[in-house]
Amino acid sequence: MSTAEKQNPATHQWYILRGEMKYGPYEYRTLLKMIQSSELFDYNFVWNSSMEGWKLISDLPEFSKDRLCRLIESKDHLAKEFTERKHPRASVEVPLFAHNDRRFFDGYSLSVSQNGALLLLNDPLLLPGYRLLVNFRTSDQNPVSFNAICEVVRKNFTKQRLNVKSGLHYAVRFLQVQETGIKQILKWTQIPQEETQNDSIYKFHE
Repeated sequence: MSTAEKQNPATHQWYILRGEMKYGPYEYRTLLKMIQSSELFDYNFVWNSSMEGWKLISDLPEFSKDRLCRLIESKDHLAKEFTERKHPRASVEVPLFAHNDRRFFDGYSLSVSQNGALLLLNDPLLLPGYRLLVNFRTSDQNPVSFNAICEVVRKNFTKQRLNVKSGLHYAVRFLQVQETGIKQILKWTQIPQEETQNDSIYKFHE
């Protein structure tokens, strides 16, 4: 195998480690789909024959956001593996409170769409699948507070030692939103097409 082939993730057969079980082989394109469907996360370990050992996905440049965005922009044949965003999103920074049936914590939104949001929450212990009650508080960008029931679909990964008040980024899916919230989200997300088309394919959340 040439040096170029060794550096091309699409030429390798990939394996996933879950607990003590190894799964695979998978093609690179399959792992891209698994990341988008929340079957594979930053904290999962993967390996291929060009690597010396198992590594976290978050440590591999092959799966970095920059590389994936470059794949899309290059119109590479792998670009078709990315799911087109169904709903436009808007950058919206609104303070919020959240509760997960155990404790309250605060944070703020980073972006919002009709289907979900990217939030910074001051609790590093939430996991995909958890349900949250989120109160979007009043602010300059949000004239009327509203509640939303959300499901965590993705979280970022960090090697830092965190306490229970440390903030992490979470992608959440809306399960139920108050009527006032639905109206506000529609106002936020009425973005001109030219402002969203460059970011319409790579789906972190919808």
